[in-house]
Formats: sequence, structure tokens, C-alpha cells
Amino acid sequence: MNRLEPGLLHNPSEVQGGDLTHLPNGMITLDLGLCTNRLGPPPGAVAALRDFLDHHAHRLMPPPYEAPRRPYRAERRYLQAFADQLGVDEQDMLAGRGVTEFLVILARLLRRARVAVITPEYTETMRRFFYADFIGPTIGARDTVELRAQRMREAMRTHDYVILSNPSNPLGHYIPRAELLEACKAHPNSVLVVDEEYIQFQPGALGMAGANVANLVVLQSTGKSYGITGTRAGMLWTRRASRMYQAVLDQLPTWPLSLLDITLATAALQDNAWLPKTLAQITADGRRLEELLTDRFGAAVAPADIHYRFVHLADPHPVLEHFHAHGITARLFTGTPRGTVPGLRMAAPSTDTEFEQLRTALETL
Repeated sequence: MNRLEPGLLHNPSEVQGGDLTHLPNGMITLDLGLCTNRLGPPPGAVAALRDFLDHHAHRLMPPPYEAPRRPYRAERRYLQAFADQLGVDEQDMLAGRGVTEFLVILARLLRRARVAVITPEYTETMRRFFYADFIGPTIGARDTVELRAQRMREAMRTHDYVILSNPSNPLGHYIPRAELLEACKAHPNSVLVVDEEYIQFQPGALGMAGANVANLVVLQSTGKSYGITGTRAGMLWTRRASRMYQAVLDQLPTWPLSLLDITLATAALQDNAWLPKTLAQITADGRRLEELLTDRFGAAVAPADIHYRFVHLADPHPVLEHFHAHGITARLFTGTPRGTVPGLRMAAPSTDTEFEQLRTALETL
């Protein structure tokens, strides 16, 4: 069967980006549903991985051999490389298994607080903070950067914690750093939790880590931007003196990251020449994608500057089925779960051949 029908899944909207297990093998030749850096990983990370495997393979050889490296406090190497890139104090950072682990911890810690989630939002965030107030755009209205920022400011007046992704997932909207900083200063009794999973993809963007405010928590990872989503490495930044820092630290295991994840992710962060060059190509590919989609869907395409675009569709199933017939998949949003909007999110193709495949699918839609 070459159709994605609701009956094939308990809930089609729960299929994560990049999950093709519900489709026939070999059906998809262009996966635009996984919003990672499709040009990664960096050569430096690959070389570090090879060295790691060679080093630890020595244990299988007869002596003498070099003793393998130990994981004790090895996560600080990862955090120092991250801090060097961001220009912040490594002592204000904690390491964890991607942004997701910190969302799990925060959702547990904040259960008794007044929490608001600015929607539309990352699926995992809404799942973990199911008890929070979901604050989305007016029913029937399409969201904008200005409306999202306005809802954030209003929520900070009434809630202890406000959570949002920036750039947003799935729409790609980016609220400038200055606006977020102003909101934190204007509402010192409310803590802003910013998921910056995609901040590297925003041209010229400045993340919030290092901001001179006490009511701020920032989450980032290395998986998406460096194309190493198979690893689970991320960080939480907040002032070391804050209660939140200690509360999260108490929830983390003694060894928060595997040595393999640390080795690969640290090497990726230290490959300084690779990321800017790669992101420049991704930015151009994203704009090319937006032109193609706008020619077909017009104003239904949410304007953004990062590596994916969202197309508002009242019923996205027929479009996705047509894409499947052309060997293409995208991330489906049905709009049924609370806090979501219906449509498709598509990552940018990375080659002329892929763009031509998408163009053909759009022209025959």
C-alpha cells in the first residue's frame, strides 16, 4: 500500500521526523521530514570517531596496549568546547543527553508551578508539559513572529515559567535576542526557558546563553546542527548560582554522557571551519525551498530563514500521499493534538537532483 492512511497508525501525527517504519521499504528516496543538517557530520568528527574506535579496539589485542580513556568528568570537555563556541562561562552549563533529557527533567521539577508553553511547539515539549497552559494563536489565525512574541510577554506576566523554542518548531519563527532579553528584564518573577535546538541555522542569530539575567534557562544540543542526531549530547545554560542549576544538577547521573558521544560531539564543536561554510549552503537551500513551495502554495508557506519550511494545509494527507508517490516524505502535522496546527514541515533538499525531484512532485500536484 503506497498511501499513508490514518488506519495504518494509532495516530499519524505521532510519527516523528525521519521515521519511515510505517511505509513500505524502498518507497522513499528523499526524506525531508528529519530536520537535521543533512550535510553533516564534519570531517573532524568522523576522524575523532575513527580514532576512538581504534583506541578502544586495543583492548581486544594482546598486551602491551594503551589503557582506554576513562569517562570521569569527561563531559566537561564537551561543555568547554561548547562554551568556547558560545563565548560563555563553562561553569554555568550542564551536560545531558540532548535537549530532550532536560525537557524531561524540567517537566518533572516544574509540575507544581504555573507553566505556560507557547504553541505551536515541539511535539516532545508539549508531551512532557501536558499539564501546562498551552498558549497558541487565535483559532483560524496563522501565527507570526510578532504574535508569538506577544503571547510570550503576556504569559510571563501570569506564569512562573514560560517555555518556547526559538527558532520555533515547527513553524521556524525566530524572535530576536533583544526582545527575549527585554521580556526577561520586564518580568523578573517569571523564568523563560528557551529551546535553541535550531539557533545555529538562523543566519546572524545570537543565542541567549550568557545573557545578564537571572530568570533564563537555555537549551541547546549538537545533534541537529552538526548532523550527528545519532548521538545524544546537549547542554543547559543558566546562572550557576540559581536554584534551577542545582535542581537540574541533582537530577543528572554521575556520568551524564557516554564517552563515545563526548568524543564525537566535542570534535564536531572544535571543527571551526566546517559549520559556517555548511550553514551558508543550507541557508541558500532553504530560500530555494521557500521559493518552490511559495510558487505552489502561496501565503500558506510560513516565512522563515532556517533549514525547513512549514506549509499550512487544512488537510495535509492528500499532499503527503502525492509526495510519497514521488518518493518524497515530509513531517506530517494533523492539527488534532492540542497545541498543534495542520500542515507539512519540509527540510531543504541539498542537491540539484533532489530539488528537481521535489519540483516535479509540486508541478504534478
